[in-house]
Amino acid sequence: MEKAAMRLTQSIGYSGAGTVEYLYNAENDEFSFLELNPRLQVEHPVTEGLTGVNLPATQLQVAMGIPLSNMPQIRKFYGKDVNENSPIDFQEEEYPPINKHVLAARITAENPDEGFKPTSGRIDRVKFQSSSSVWGYFSITNNGGIHEFADSQFGHLFASGVNREEARKALVLALKEIDVRGEIRNPVEYLVKLLETPAFKQNTIDTSWLDGLIKNRSIQGSTVSSQSDSDVVVLSSVVFRSHQMIKAELAKFQDSLAKGQTSIADLKGINSFQQELTVGNVKYLFDVTRASPDRLTLTINGQSVNVKVREQADGSLLCNFGGTVRKIFGQEEPLGLRMVIDGSTIMIPNVFDPSELRSDVTGKVVRFLQEEGEEVEAGTPFVECEAMKMIMQLKTTEAGTIQHNLSPGSIINAG
Repeated sequence: MEKAAMRLTQSIGYSGAGTVEYLYNAENDEFSFLELNPRLQVEHPVTEGLTGVNLPATQLQVAMGIPLSNMPQIRKFYGKDVNENSPIDFQEEEYPPINKHVLAARITAENPDEGFKPTSGRIDRVKFQSSSSVWGYFSITNNGGIHEFADSQFGHLFASGVNREEARKALVLALKEIDVRGEIRNPVEYLVKLLETPAFKQNTIDTSWLDGLIKNRSIQGSTVSSQSDSDVVVLSSVVFRSHQMIKAELAKFQDSLAKGQTSIADLKGINSFQQELTVGNVKYLFDVTRASPDRLTLTINGQSVNVKVREQADGSLLCNFGGTVRKIFGQEEPLGLRMVIDGSTIMIPNVFDPSELRSDVTGKVVRFLQEEGEEVEAGTPFVECEAMKMIMQLKTTEAGTIQHNLSPGSIINAG
């Protein structure tokens, strides 16, 4: 492949950095040309990790007219003395064997539970620490954001190892250390599960592999697999919303005191109140009692659970209930409550009027797929929207009659 790529670029007189892409058939060990990109790809650190050659710097040196054989990093990669400038026949000479493997993972603002639809919005926190085996970069920082007209990718990780398996393990550990919080969704948990599949471990994947997983929903980014999991999700969600309500009311009271208003009437409701939550078509109504600043008692159907809560500096909550300490974080979104419980993300949809069709993306209406007044079944695509340079279809959630309340070109927000 490398020799063919060099012959291709020489035959058309191309000079500079570029990427030649092929389609490889493992069964007959043959490959076919796909395309030539006359630029660096975002994955160029993979090549740099394998070769030790700084590609942007090399590209600049080529533009300055410096031969490749005179560049120290190129000479070192080919096992040559870096202090000499003897010519290198790149078509005939071979570089020493590469005893290294590099895997890359893109971090995007996409929702893996909805076919990787792009998302946009505020980003409160991005936490990642590079290590000796994994290097990563992000194009956004804390208190940043991604708007609906931007590309969805905002980060990249590159993991290295002596072989593919070691690089895979390093990438899995690095992904588990990433902490991204805000209004956007990201596929980090999905990528971890993807890397742990037998097919990926055995490297038996092909171009249809991922499409098949998405179509069959073989990998779920946020699921409740048992009744015990459901109980934890419900309790954690109620604790989070109760804590947020108490926190907001106390902040309002302190603001009133700062203005010289000394009424405590608004504080009566923070020590005893009700919280309603619907999960999996089951409605829960809890009586919540604030026993002390860091303790809550949740009561439902005559049964009570005592919870000790401590807010961390990053806004997450350490909750002790049922004999287990759990780290939880919640994010109220237009379509529901997104909970992160011990690193696993669970989406709890809000209960809406089923006659209202709602969008889970921020973007622009391109065209309607159904006529005004047309009868449709549940799951029928009814409109095409453009978001983050992608065209996607929104589907009906219930059977009914379509009414157009917006015109093509209208801007829509999630929810």
